[in-house]
Amino acid sequence: MALYRHPSSLRGAAARRGERQAEVWAFLNKILSLAVFLALAAVLGLWIYPEVVTRNRLASNLEEKKEELFEEQVLRKQREREKFLLENDTEYIETLARDRLDLMKEGETIFRLDALPAHSPAPPPAP
Repeated sequence: MALYRHPSSLRGAAARRGERQAEVWAFLNKILSLAVFLALAAVLGLWIYPEVVTRNRLASNLEEKKEELFEEQVLRKQREREKFLLENDTEYIETLARDRLDLMKEGETIFRLDALPAHSPAPPPAP
């Protein structure tokens, strides 16, 4: 029952304690590195997010403007065609006058078939 310990066994316990402390410090270092990485990622995300939102808003606005431009171009072409026909085609002018002013040639009978508006309710069934 000797209470005397050999100095080599004391050195082993101190070495184990030092190794354990080194492991704890290495683990804490990894946690700190992860925390720094996450903080940088959060800062980067908060910096980029408003730019992405602005870009998406501008892209959708651009698509709307392109659609408006296309509609305006179609309308412009229709009006240019009508202008050309009004300036150069007497038969077109005659057709327009007959249609809009309800004019007709002598001995001519006009049958007008007007379509029902799409939004009007159907007529009630006959009793």
